[in-house]
Amino acid sequence: MWATRGLLWAWDDVALPAVKSALNDEAWRVREMALKVVARHKLDDAVTAVLELQGDPVRRVRAAAALTLGRLSPMDG
Repeated sequence: MWATRGLLWAWDDVALPAVKSALNDEAWRVREMALKVVARHKLDDAVTAVLELQGDPVRRVRAAAALTLGRLSPMDG
C-alpha cells in the first residue's frame, strides 16, 4: 500500500502495469490506494478495472471507484 501511495507524488508511466495490478490486489487498502493513483494521474488505461471495482465487496473501494470514474475521461459510445 505504501509503495502505491508514493505514486501519488512521484509518477512515471512505467508504473502503469503495477498500478493496474494493484487494482486487483487481495488487500482492499491496496485497491483503494491504486484507485486514488488512477484518479490523481487520470490513467484512462485503467478504466475497465475501475468499472469492475464499482462492485467491490468493500464500501470504501466502491466509493473510490465512483470518485475515480468522475476524474477519468468519458468513454466513447
